[in-house]
Amino acid sequence: MKFNWLFLFLFLSIKSFSQGEASNWFFGSRAGIKFNADNTITVLSTNPNPIGINTNEGCSSFSDSNGNLLLYTDGRTVWDKNHLIMPNGNYEFGTGLLGDPSSTQSGIIIPNPANPNIYYVFTVDEPHQSNAAVYPAQFSGTYSESNGSTQTIPDADDGYNNGLNYSIVDVSVIGSNGSVGDVTIRNTHLVTYDPNPTGQEIKYKSSEKITAVKAQNGLGYWVITHFTDKFYAFKIDENGVNPTPVISQNIPMVPISGYRRNAIGQLKASPDGKKIAIAHNQIGTQTGGSSSNGTVYLYDFNNQTGVVSNPVLVMQNQNPYGVEFSAEVKKLYVSTNNSVVQFNLESSDISASSVVVSGKSNGSLQLGPNKKIYKANINSNNDATLDAINNPELDGAACGYQEQAVSLGTGISRFGLPPFITSVFSSTITARNLCLGDATIFEVDTNGTIDSIVWDFGDGSPTTNSVAPNHIYSATGNYNVTVTIVVEGTPITNSKSIIISALPDAFPATLVQCSPTSAETNIPFNLLQANSVLTGGNLSMNVTYFLSQPNAVDGINQLTANYSNISNPQQITAKITDPVTGCYSLTTLDLNVNPANNPEIILRKCDDSVEDGITQFQLSDAQISGFPATASISYYTTLNNAFLETNAISSLFTNTIADTQTVYARVEENNECEGIFPIKLIVDKLPQIELQDTKYVCTNLPTQFTTLTAGLLQGNISNFDFEWSTGATTPTILVNQPGNYTVKVINQFGCEKTRTITVLPSNNATIENVQIIDLTQNNTVTVLLNSQSIGDYLYSLDLPNGPFQESNHFESVTAGFHTVYVYDTRGCGTSKENISVLEIPKFFTPNQDGSNDTWNIIGMNASFYANSKIYIFDRFGKLLADVDPKSPGWNGVYNGHNLPSTDYWYLVTLENGRTVRGHFSLIR
Repeated sequence: MKFNWLFLFLFLSIKSFSQGEASNWFFGSRAGIKFNADNTITVLSTNPNPIGINTNEGCSSFSDSNGNLLLYTDGRTVWDKNHLIMPNGNYEFGTGLLGDPSSTQSGIIIPNPANPNIYYVFTVDEPHQSNAAVYPAQFSGTYSESNGSTQTIPDADDGYNNGLNYSIVDVSVIGSNGSVGDVTIRNTHLVTYDPNPTGQEIKYKSSEKITAVKAQNGLGYWVITHFTDKFYAFKIDENGVNPTPVISQNIPMVPISGYRRNAIGQLKASPDGKKIAIAHNQIGTQTGGSSSNGTVYLYDFNNQTGVVSNPVLVMQNQNPYGVEFSAEVKKLYVSTNNSVVQFNLESSDISASSVVVSGKSNGSLQLGPNKKIYKANINSNNDATLDAINNPELDGAACGYQEQAVSLGTGISRFGLPPFITSVFSSTITARNLCLGDATIFEVDTNGTIDSIVWDFGDGSPTTNSVAPNHIYSATGNYNVTVTIVVEGTPITNSKSIIISALPDAFPATLVQCSPTSAETNIPFNLLQANSVLTGGNLSMNVTYFLSQPNAVDGINQLTANYSNISNPQQITAKITDPVTGCYSLTTLDLNVNPANNPEIILRKCDDSVEDGITQFQLSDAQISGFPATASISYYTTLNNAFLETNAISSLFTNTIADTQTVYARVEENNECEGIFPIKLIVDKLPQIELQDTKYVCTNLPTQFTTLTAGLLQGNISNFDFEWSTGATTPTILVNQPGNYTVKVINQFGCEKTRTITVLPSNNATIENVQIIDLTQNNTVTVLLNSQSIGDYLYSLDLPNGPFQESNHFESVTAGFHTVYVYDTRGCGTSKENISVLEIPKFFTPNQDGSNDTWNIIGMNASFYANSKIYIFDRFGKLLADVDPKSPGWNGVYNGHNLPSTDYWYLVTLENGRTVRGHFSLIR
């Protein structure tokens, strides 16, 4: 009986492909290793060393299905299984191939699907800018390298950019020198560029990248290369190489202007044939120049149509060189100029999943038949070895990067490792459901018609001929599963080691929630509170929750950790999963609600001095009783937080909502809620009063009292208590002594504030002197007070009721008699003093008309200057009169006769000793 079965992974050949084709690796400077069937490695480069290859980068080798070497090449010269150069593949003798050992991937070997003796050797030249500059002529100058070395043709190159070519090797032919196999057709050119003879692409023809993968339909292979922004996929089947490629245009555009360094970097297809990864060492624009803007891209590959699509940027602004997939296509590894980086291909953001697994730089990466990844070492103390990634499917450091993992004996590693048809390394057995008690499902992955199949589950149970069997293991442990299949007449045996893991422990649990009201449903539960009980304290397990067991088994409709019940009581299902093995167990979680109408507890506190409605409370002052002493109380700002026990607050809590805020106390015993109590926090306002005031008492009026008040600004006075420093408890008091007085104002909530009143002394003024400057055009008066005058004074001249002025100085005062008044604004009285301001008339007219009939000094009378002397003289100094200051004055008569109109002189001697002289006119 035959089964047509198409699986995920692909074998290398329709007939008899196995991993033996990749057993022998030849690379670097005469380096060689062989992968044995038991996954050990044999070093082939030992003394005497017959290996002929000496290449800086490009190389390729191929073996038969049993791991026997057939041929290898550096892209120019071809060696047979005995390390003899095939006569028609000898570069030194002018019969070589058109690849280049300095090309990242100078070649790859592909078998003819129908003829086991025919092999196609695809070669890729190094596209050199010096060759392009003289196209179509041959470059004949000196090649200068960045390290300062120089080479000429033919050592460095043949002077042409030869692009992609293929040659045919027939291993059934014996060469003229006895080689097993020879090149029968050499250097058939394949176009991977715009062939416009006047364009730029034809000058370079290719990049340095090539890979191959099995075609999905089982009828051949795809050989894939890249140039500028296009992938070229050539189909190889039993008819040979189809020279017309499938062309896929994708980002990025790698400009020709940055060649030859833009050409550097590996191209790889994934083992399942569905992905393509490409490293562009740089995307420069300067011919021959260096830049640090290289990229790695990941694409989808259709191994039925050869189309490359869906570019995903994996790395940028680096100088990547090597790329390689893990065998199960879970990881992608990239080597750069300073590290080896792992990317998780199962991540939703592949670029962000990068992990540096080694600080080693550059070098090709190549998957081996043992599913480890190897890295070439270049120009280091370790270049007689290969590094290895021992567990490529595991995350980060768990991948097991090992330096100097494989010794090369007398061989030396360089940049390159041989590429192979990628699907050589695909896994052939898949197993699902690896937990004890599960029916483990097995599948085999192949391409073609299965004639027969036999499974051995590795536990001593009978074998089965089912294509995709189920098997239940009776115990945990490691088992080696083997499948033997015959695909279209060819027997193939593959094995896979599996681990059957134990189920995690799971225990039923109960969560008891409480409601501050009579409500029993829609009460939030923090399901995570049950994790410790559900797992028996093993918190390394993952716990998820579901409404039912079927949902838990299918992993659908998972409940959130914060879940509100829909009935009381309610039972849900908990799924405990081992994160390492993926095995799970189911158990139950019971949700119970204790409803209670708990009264609101009120805590009041007076506002602090900032008076913003915010103050600190001691929440433990809320009296919650009726619970065991072992019960714990925690506090929360919201009811939801109290339900879920998240964001607890300290018992010493400062309210965050001004004036009034409700918080919640949760009482628990043995992780079961006993009650939730609302606590209303009220910040009582302080009395609103004037905090400071100043009053005065009159020291000259001891029987006069001043009233002091509590300064209340708001509220009814009857709702407050008062405590004066004098001992009084009334809203006001009377005082007649200076000093500091305080009153504490207390409202109905016991909140208090203190007012301070400073009582200062004051008195009426004592006038010590009045300074008068008179007998001038601007007579002034200045009032001077005694130093004992301590009031707040205003001044007035002749007006006892004001208006008053703040200044004690008066100007332009008229001659005559005046009274100055000094008024204490604090009510301690008014002081006064009479003054005289003198003025000497400049003329008089004694004509008996009632106006200016006599001459005398203005401002003198019986009270002022009564003892002063006034003398009048004529122009000759004759004394005419002695005028009494208290009299009306001189009438212009001398000895009974009226004196004539003229000027007369005066001499005034004031009683204060001041003497004034001058003259005046008598006018008739």
